[in-house]
Amino acid sequence: MSGLPAYQELRRTHRRFGVRATAVAVGGFLLYVLLSSFLPGLMNTPLSGHLTVGLALGLGQFVLMGVIVWRYLVHVRTDVTPVVRGLRGLVRHHGNARRRHGAVQERTTRHGAFQERPTRRGAEFRPW
Repeated sequence: MSGLPAYQELRRTHRRFGVRATAVAVGGFLLYVLLSSFLPGLMNTPLSGHLTVGLALGLGQFVLMGVIVWRYLVHVRTDVTPVVRGLRGLVRHHGNARRRHGAVQERTTRHGAFQERPTRRGAEFRPW
């Protein structure tokens, strides 16, 4: 399964998105911390009433996280889910073929007679 090109592409796409999202989140937080440390006069500049640039940028961190989560949901819906559905179908197809092949081999004996195959409920492969 892990050698399939579709699976490799899925991992690559998901990893690429994760690296980008992490870089944006850490970059935004780091920018806020650096501005707070090295430009306190700018961060204390009032915008409106008691709202300062620092407070607005701090609240902007919540907005940034919301945007990242929204983009993650869009990414999963458009890039990940279709590939996962295809891989699930492929796994089901291979699993059914193996079960059919194994059932035929188990039922036939050396004399060509059929035996009932003992089955346990829930013993079959269920993806995800």
